Formats: sequence, structure tokens, C-alpha cells
Amino acid sequence: MTKAKAIAYRLVLGCIPQPKRECSFIGNIPDALRVKLSKALRKQHAVGAAVALFDANGMTGLCLYGDAAPGMPVTAETVFRTASISKHLTAMAAWRLQEAGHIDLDTDVSPYLPCPLRHPNKPDLPITLRMLLSHTAGIKDGPAYIASCTDNRPLSQLLKQDVYTDAPGSFTYSNFGAGIAACAMEGMLGKSFDEIMQQALFAPMGVSASFYAQNITSEIANAYRILPPHKAPALDAVARHSLPLPPPGPDPEHHYLLSQGNLYISAPGLARIGSELMRARYAPMRRQAASFGARDVHLSMGLSTFIVRGIVPQTLYGHQGLAYGAVHGLFYDPDADRGVVLLTSGCSEAREGVMADININMIRLVLDGKDT
Repeated sequence: MTKAKAIAYRLVLGCIPQPKRECSFIGNIPDALRVKLSKALRKQHAVGAAVALFDANGMTGLCLYGDAAPGMPVTAETVFRTASISKHLTAMAAWRLQEAGHIDLDTDVSPYLPCPLRHPNKPDLPITLRMLLSHTAGIKDGPAYIASCTDNRPLSQLLKQDVYTDAPGSFTYSNFGAGIAACAMEGMLGKSFDEIMQQALFAPMGVSASFYAQNITSEIANAYRILPPHKAPALDAVARHSLPLPPPGPDPEHHYLLSQGNLYISAPGLARIGSELMRARYAPMRRQAASFGARDVHLSMGLSTFIVRGIVPQTLYGHQGLAYGAVHGLFYDPDADRGVVLLTSGCSEAREGVMADININMIRLVLDGKDT
């Protein structure tokens, strides 16, 4: 969103009465912060939200607000489709698998895909998982990829179309590139991507989550667009849950629509993983690989990890998720041993560059203590 569009969006949003909803709280959240969280969620016109605070030992507090769907309040068990936070957890699992000697982030992924992955301008340059997960593989989200989100055409067909940037090595944020990482991991391990994530991350963490809504047994939140306003959800959780499950097993031709944004998880579950991510073993994920440049001066990129500078005095890490009107965030400060999870069923999408206003609000309120 350009600055002009963000200003216009905020002006229109300001003409809409703020929702009259209140938060309920679980755990240790100071009274002053409770008031500020409620105020921030109303100001950003959240339909529903779960805000979890955590430290290295786990979740310390939970704020529940509004509705996940009509007649269905947000609860501690509500599951959300987390959009691009999926990328961050995919990289976390990949790092754990490399630590265990099961995969190599720096090996050529082409032998593990249905067809070679080579940039047409540098056909001799191997493309690796590290490049895919740091958005430096020279892959872009062009019209062919956008169309594939509907028809899920085979990867081998898609890679022959307009999906490449001018040069590999430079940073281009790409959902498709992050999605190819799932296909490569399937080829390396001979298992479906969701099975890989269950075994490498979710089961060891004791967390219930899946890249398929059909596997979720708790209630799943819809996602609504605030502007332009619609009564119907942009993401209908019941419809997603009703879809037939794909056949079991790996399918590198079609599973590129998972790791880029299709993770379903609750706020407490994501806080549990955030607690783990603050450990020193994941510090290599937080090393800068590229910068967002003028697109967002606050952000650099590690291994599918946002490196956030300048919003609060300290450097933060994590990832944002934004899709179908829902805005999500997972951000943490390993040095101060604290973090915040934000999952919503729709809210203001106002942002200048990449970082949404509501995520900046949460960072300042929870990780720095400043009101906004």
C-alpha cells in the first residue's frame, strides 16, 4: 500500500463507527495493557482477535476479542489461517531438519523436484532451499502463479511460465518461491509436506496445527474485509473445512500452495512455537540475507524471518501474515525474552509498505510498552 492509499484508507476507516466489543483476558496481563489492547483492537476495527503474550517458558497471557464467525466468539481454542506466518514456521522446521542431518539447506533442489529449477538468466546457478526461504532465488509472483492459486496447475508446467525475476540472488518477496520449498522438502524426505511439519515441528512441540483445514477439529475463524465492507467472509472456514482432503503422500507437482500461507493454528499454539523460536539454536535464522529496501525501511529478511528495526529501540524478529482481510503477526525479542502473537478474523489492512498498522500497534504496546 502506498502512503497516499494508506492515508485514504485510514480516513475512510475513521468515518466508520468503531465496534463496541470488549476483550476477555486469561493470565498475567497488567490492567493498563488490557485497556490499551482493547482500545487498539477497536481502533483497528477488528472483527475478532486473539492476542497472546509469551516468554521463553510459554504463553503468559491471552486477550480474546470479538467473533471468529457469526455467533462464534473467539476463544483460546479458535484456529486461524495464519497466511505468511506459515513461511516462518516452514523455515523453522527446515532448520531443525538440517540440524538433525535430514536435509541440507545449501544443496541444489532441482533433483528433488518434478523438473529442473533453473533461472533462465543464470542456468548454471544451483537454487537451494536457503535461497527459496530467503526470497533470493529469482522467483516472483507473476500472473501465471496468481492463476495457479485457483487451478493448482502442475509445478513443472508453471516453471515454464513467467515466474522469474531479472536475476537470482537479489531479493524479491515471493509466495511462489516459498511454496516451492515445500515441494523440495517433499522430494528430499519422501513424505507429504504436512507430515514433514507434524514430525519435525508440531508433534515435538505438543502443538495441534495443520496445513489443511480439513484436519482441524477446533472451530476455525473466517476472515472478513473491513474495506470495502462485505457481510460475506472473504475466507469461509466452513467451506474450507468441507473440501475433500488431497490424497496422502508427497505430491511435489501440486503442494506449492501450502508452505507459503496455508497453516492453521491457534494463538496459544503459535505462542508455544514463538517461545521455542527465541532459543539460541535458531539464531542463524535471524541472520540478515537481504533487505526489503524502499518497500519497507523497517524490514530485512533472514531465513523466512522478518528482522524488524526502528519500530521500537530493540531489534525484533518474526513474521507478518496478511490475507483475505485478516492480519496476523508473530514477533519476539530474544534478548528481552518476550513476544506477541496476533491472529485476527479481519481488521484494518492499513499499512505503508509491508508492516500493517495493527502489527505496529501490537509491537509498541507489548514489546515496548508505548501507547499508539
